[in-house]
Amino acid sequence: MDVAGEPIVGRRAWRGAELQHRSDWIVNLAPEQVGSLYQLADKLPVDSDEWPGLNLDEYCPESLTGLITAVSAELSSGRGFALIRGIDPADTERLRRVFWAFGVGVGQPVMQNAKGEVLSIVADRFAGAERGRDTRGYESNDELRFHCDGGDCIAMCCIRQAPEGGLNGLVSLFAIYNEILANYPEHMQALKTGYELYSRKEQGDAASTKNLGKVQERRIPVFAWHQGRMSAWLNIQLAEIAAEVSGKNFGSGEREALACVETIANRPDLQLTFMQQPGDVLLINNLAVMHRREKYFDSVDAAEKRSLYRMWLNLHDSQPVLAAHSALRQGIPGPSPAIAAL
Repeated sequence: MDVAGEPIVGRRAWRGAELQHRSDWIVNLAPEQVGSLYQLADKLPVDSDEWPGLNLDEYCPESLTGLITAVSAELSSGRGFALIRGIDPADTERLRRVFWAFGVGVGQPVMQNAKGEVLSIVADRFAGAERGRDTRGYESNDELRFHCDGGDCIAMCCIRQAPEGGLNGLVSLFAIYNEILANYPEHMQALKTGYELYSRKEQGDAASTKNLGKVQERRIPVFAWHQGRMSAWLNIQLAEIAAEVSGKNFGSGEREALACVETIANRPDLQLTFMQQPGDVLLINNLAVMHRREKYFDSVDAAEKRSLYRMWLNLHDSQPVLAAHSALRQGIPGPSPAIAAL
């Protein structure tokens, strides 16, 4: 049981330095598992518009059941992330189908933008053009500071990497909590109270965009407890933009608490850094782990530019969490579920 004011022990409070020079946190698929994933993906209809709502459970081979169960457990009650390696990236359409099939085995996809996309493309759509506060990070090559996303889990499947940059960073919010509890307890109250967030503007129909481009006045706690279990969530940049847009100054200690979290998160002993390779599937529990990405520099050849597939998932075995954290599972309302393709 997790108790407010007491440290978190066990695998959830991992530290990057413990994993950085090991490889046992990477799930290397056996040839049989890869073959079973291809078989499952082949059960999907040719038209991807038919994928949302399709139940693949009856087609899931027994060889994949154990893998999906183990990954789900690691996300829910283990380290809060999983990197799966061994899928051939050469056929991008098959990769897209495998990613979707595996994703829906782990969780239920939710919309991640006002266009209703439940599977989107991560790529630079600005090509050096000026960005603003409403630029979604996954659509640029900018550095992405530590943050969490919507849904229980974010999943990303690498198609191609950039020639330079794009290093991933992960950090356990439970390890950060332990650090603050032990060494910076003066920031704990501000973090438990949480922050208002800015919702970025984006294109979509009127119903989907009516609450975008605004500050959501409900505060999202960074650290919260519910039914004997702790959950954690933070998007540092959206909290900062909310304060700027609303014209409200941060309250006593709020800015300092955010800065403290970001400083701890970026410490080499806390964060785990790695490069996601083509074919890799990375899943991250948004209520346990923050992620970041270094700025990258793309290829001049359009066919060789960095790109990934991306989903937000609500885990099938989601744990009960505080209402303010549970609300994050709603994603971003869109007109109807849509699946993007290259």
